[in-house]
Amino acid sequence: KTTADLIKKEAEEEPSKDLEQKAEEKHTFLFRLNYKTFLVACKTSMTVLEALNTSKQFRDEKDKKKNMQKEILIQRSKGEVPRAAVKTDFPCCLIEKEETLDITFVQKDRNSSTNQQTTADPSLLSKRSKPEALVTFWVEKGGGPTVTCLLKSEALRERVRYVCVFAFKGEKVKTALKRDGRFNNVIFSKDCGLSEISTETIHELSMPVEVLDRKSFQVVVISDNQPESWDDEIHVKTEPNEASDSDAAENAGPSQNPINTEQEKKQDGNTTNSNNASTKWYVVKCLDESKEILGILRGQFKDLLETLKKRGKKENKSLVQIFREEYHKSVANFSEVRKVKRLMTLSDSVCQIRVGESCEGPGFLLFKIQDSRFILTNAHVIGEYVPFSMELTKTFTAVFRYEGVEARETKYIQVKKLIACFHGIDESGRYLDYALLELDSVDEIGEYPELLSCYSPYPPNRGQICIVGHPGEGVKKMDPCFIIERENRLEAANKHASENAHLINVMMEVKSKQKWDFSKYENKITYDSCFFHGSSGSPVFDADCNLIGIHTGGYVYKEEGPKTWSVMEYSFSIQPILDNIKAQAEAKGLHDIVKILEPYTKKDPENKSDVVMADAEDSEES
Repeated sequence: KTTADLIKKEAEEEPSKDLEQKAEEKHTFLFRLNYKTFLVACKTSMTVLEALNTSKQFRDEKDKKKNMQKEILIQRSKGEVPRAAVKTDFPCCLIEKEETLDITFVQKDRNSSTNQQTTADPSLLSKRSKPEALVTFWVEKGGGPTVTCLLKSEALRERVRYVCVFAFKGEKVKTALKRDGRFNNVIFSKDCGLSEISTETIHELSMPVEVLDRKSFQVVVISDNQPESWDDEIHVKTEPNEASDSDAAENAGPSQNPINTEQEKKQDGNTTNSNNASTKWYVVKCLDESKEILGILRGQFKDLLETLKKRGKKENKSLVQIFREEYHKSVANFSEVRKVKRLMTLSDSVCQIRVGESCEGPGFLLFKIQDSRFILTNAHVIGEYVPFSMELTKTFTAVFRYEGVEARETKYIQVKKLIACFHGIDESGRYLDYALLELDSVDEIGEYPELLSCYSPYPPNRGQICIVGHPGEGVKKMDPCFIIERENRLEAANKHASENAHLINVMMEVKSKQKWDFSKYENKITYDSCFFHGSSGSPVFDADCNLIGIHTGGYVYKEEGPKTWSVMEYSFSIQPILDNIKAQAEAKGLHDIVKILEPYTKKDPENKSDVVMADAEDSEES
């Protein structure tokens, strides 16, 4: 080519480069920090953290002493699933126009002293500023029924429902999830897949990421077989913690993954250089005598079983019943320090609802929308209201941090209005008793966690739970107790009757009058708790500190005098309540609430908010 041709070509290309650069400079988004909203102007080639670092307000907050050892939690306001968490290396070009990112600083996990960031092949990084070369999808934190502890970061598990993942077109799903770094190895060591939330279609991890774009998923176990081996190479680099992101892309600590086999290392294709001297890696080898030892143990099992059966009360019980009684309560408990700490954090969101100085019952912070906070309690706690206008007939106050007689840190917040309410049986035959209230001023409780973020749609039928509330109109308390399995409710009631034979006449009279039916309503969870009068509206957590229900009442009876007895207590699961709130919000045009609840509710067009009042069972509401 001649010199003239080259000059002409350069002149033709130069304007397009200038336009590209100008387009990058015009890219803007908003971020919210400490209840204030700021505008950021950045280049599309930047990551979110790089863009945030251009703001003096962000840098000043990040450099404060109290935040130096914390991680950054970044949550999107737009996308298919609002409030989803993104990593600090999320490309700016994927942030939508006028989108607001919520920025909070959370405690860093103790098991992670470095910010282990995984990156793609260097040849792909140049595509990070090109939206057309990228894919985004959302993954639910909980996973399917057999998937536990999906995310590495405890802080992330506590505060969000979904994480937003970006990937490069041409990658496989497994490659994208591994590079993201927030997921535990459980999904790579098992034959897992991503189940699409809207259609329940399962995508294998060997699929290309293009099929996931703009969709939300749940991790499920496809089979018990080992996954096939892929040749995708994941490059891992370890860097010092600079405003490390709460997406927990850091390496899992020894308490999470203390053992790693050579086979797993080879399969992952990872090379790890950890700055944490306390982290040790071990190679698991099969003991030479293991088969012989296994044979000896199996031979001893029959004698062990006979010994257990000889114990007086176990003569006619099956093997499952014996071991459940011997070991169940000693294993499933809240004695683990990390669980107690988590419950303490979640308990900050539990309040006492009052009218003047009179306590009506507990409630808890369910979710927030920008500067608004919404609490959930029982409908019978608030009592009567004007049905069409949803106007409350009393002035309610939500009291947070009422934990002692002096209660110097107690916070009083006025209830602004009633958003949704239901007391009766819905069209699916489920019993609902809830009221959703919006609070007036929320600055004082801005840091309290939304319990919707730790909600589980799969309440267990057995195991331990914990209730947090204000029993007897008193200070905040918690009660760890055990679920009474559906199939064992009648047996538990008969046992209670035999232990209180002197009250059998009173008990039977109340049972007949109130039409007790222990097996009625599929969404009921029963247990034996010390939470009696004044506890309605308390949140109920499972053994993994997930919100599973709202405490509603008990099968209560009493003779003359102040003492009250209860056969068992019960709560109702959260899922039907969320479905009903969403249906009412859609009917009233409350689009912000509909959008918040969309990821948590079932795709059921038949879900209505019509009330069918219950009169078949009148067990006492506490």
